[in-house]
Amino acid sequence: MSASTIRTTMTVGVLFFAQLRDRVGADELAVSLPSGSTGADLVEWLSQRDPTVRDLLRVSRLAINGEYAARDRVLHNGDEAAVIPPVSGG
Repeated sequence: MSASTIRTTMTVGVLFFAQLRDRVGADELAVSLPSGSTGADLVEWLSQRDPTVRDLLRVSRLAINGEYAARDRVLHNGDEAAVIPPVSGG
């Protein structure tokens, strides 16, 4: 096996809030993704894990290590991603 065919993985902690936390049934998960994955890859992984949250994930924001981030941001081993759904209220 050549070095170019070796796929490494990373672990990202994912935090859930509000109705997304209720639907997922957990406050947090540890997710294993291929190295070089982006926030969009993480959202897709979560959508495939539980298709019932796909629409909510589509409108949720991502924060990586405490800062809002675009979905094209590359994730790194040990990062903490927060998935923040829209909040309503008055």
